Amino acid sequence: MIERMPLWLIMPALLVLFLVTVEAGYRGRRWLDQRLQALQPPEGGGQDYLLSAVLGLLALLLGFTFSLGLNRYEARRDLVVQEANAIGTAWLRADLLEEPVRSRLRSNLLAYVDARLEWSRSGELEMRDEARIQKSLWQDVGLAVRVERSEQVSRALMDAVNESFDLASARQAARAAHIPDRVLVLLVLYAFLSVLMLGYVAGGTGRQHRIAIGLLLVLLCLAISLILDIDRPRAGAIQVSQQPMEILRQSLN
Repeated sequence: MIERMPLWLIMPALLVLFLVTVEAGYRGRRWLDQRLQALQPPEGGGQDYLLSAVLGLLALLLGFTFSLGLNRYEARRDLVVQEANAIGTAWLRADLLEEPVRSRLRSNLLAYVDARLEWSRSGELEMRDEARIQKSLWQDVGLAVRVERSEQVSRALMDAVNESFDLASARQAARAAHIPDRVLVLLVLYAFLSVLMLGYVAGGTGRQHRIAIGLLLVLLCLAISLILDIDRPRAGAIQVSQQPMEILRQSLN
């Protein structure tokens, strides 16, 4: 549900809802005080301590959720480096083969790198052209195994190509992995309850503190939007750099 919402809409929508929620908490507290005829501010600071504990727990949940999204981002970035290294290793080992197998395998490797770069820049989840090129590459590897006299060279080539295929599947799985929706929903729900309590405590003092509360809500919306952005490898503004694959493509030329 949250994954399908555009990021440019999430932050203003959250901010408006937070403002409505804090105002509801403030007015609810004032109405309750009037009903109970207890208009004087409370002498003790128990509610302030309770609010601090609630906001502290909210910050902890935000930190844990951001760490979870950041770990997934780092995993996707490491897979890009590993795949570029595996394809580069296959290219170097293909240089040990005899013609015409060497030229044919290198040509397919170039096409495969271009297809992987195109998939990396697109927002698609499935790999389309890669499956066809992978099949052609594996046929070339099979031909190299049959005609190559050195078993060590053919085995090393087979391992490098197979590793590059495995890493492509791992990158596809990493792109499809997200923070569970239930975690995000509970985080947003807890944030709304915290904001409601913030307005309730502010209503007990008789002062709204609009500027301070507004800045706090803006920071909260920014934190949630950042978590959602880093968790979107296909549509977010924070994307994994494809520089290792681009450098590999230039070196293959």
